[in-house]
Amino acid sequence: MLAVSGPRVCAVTPLLMLLCVGTTMHAEDVKVREQAVQLLEIANAVSLPGALHSYKQAVTFRYYEPDGTAKAGTYTRYSAGAAGYREEITFGAFHSATVISGDKISDTRTDNELPEIRALRNEIPVHLARFDEKDTIRSIEETSVAGRAARCIHFDTQFGATHQVNQLCFDSSNGAIVLWIVGDERIESTDYFKVGALWEPGHIRRYENGVLRMEIEQQLEAIEGTVDPKVFAPPSSKWNQLFPCKNPRRAIALSTPMPPPGKAGTDIVDVVVHAWIWEDGSVKLPQIESSNRPDLNEEAMQTVLSWKFLPLMCNDRVATTTGDLVVHFQGR
Repeated sequence: MLAVSGPRVCAVTPLLMLLCVGTTMHAEDVKVREQAVQLLEIANAVSLPGALHSYKQAVTFRYYEPDGTAKAGTYTRYSAGAAGYREEITFGAFHSATVISGDKISDTRTDNELPEIRALRNEIPVHLARFDEKDTIRSIEETSVAGRAARCIHFDTQFGATHQVNQLCFDSSNGAIVLWIVGDERIESTDYFKVGALWEPGHIRRYENGVLRMEIEQQLEAIEGTVDPKVFAPPSSKWNQLFPCKNPRRAIALSTPMPPPGKAGTDIVDVVVHAWIWEDGSVKLPQIESSNRPDLNEEAMQTVLSWKFLPLMCNDRVATTTGDLVVHFQGR
């Protein structure tokens, strides 16, 4: 976790996605679950880039709107392990360049980070997972995916009254994940290549409700020896000091009123808003992160602007942070 000055920001980029917290469902075979957990652990071991000390990652991607139009972007990252990294992103009119070198950071960007960029981060270099203890493993099947031998885990997850039937598939030869079907999301990871001791997907497709939303091409190569010092030239005119957050306390909600209920029954529609929680506990710069009801988006953003928090505490100082805020619309 990092904290930077003016305003201070604490940010984390997870590589592991938590699978579904739910209530206990039906009994499962302990041995089958043990095998399923082992398959996931192997997938993490063969693909997490932490095993590479220094590497260069080059990504091109396309994000598809619901009407089928596409916008292209690029992402590059030079990593030198604990010494630091350089990351640049271009997507339409958006551009950012961030360099961390030792205990210093330099960051420039044309705008607040876009939802499409956050979605990209979730998929690269690979979309990995771990099971929640409440997920119910049904079976493990020997099959084929994209013409290659694979093992697929079939499991269920319960969200209140919503029941999901999910599937994760792994390449039988290298253990890497090749197919993720969880809820309405489908992620296909193909064209794996080897870099060092790792396997990474060269092509990734992400679907929502059967519609292609993002397509990614990536290359990853190990850097032998010392990374060129020019990589760490600051993109802005000055460096800022990093403040490692040794005793963080997350932001705590004080007042989060929901929109008034409608008259269309008791069903609830959730709209997820990504926003900043400022040092004074106010919410700023809201963006729609996910929504199946565009007609409710503006109301959702206005709603979170009224919320109040005890702000993030980092090293006994208040700090600014970002988060995903869920607005519930009942009967709308």
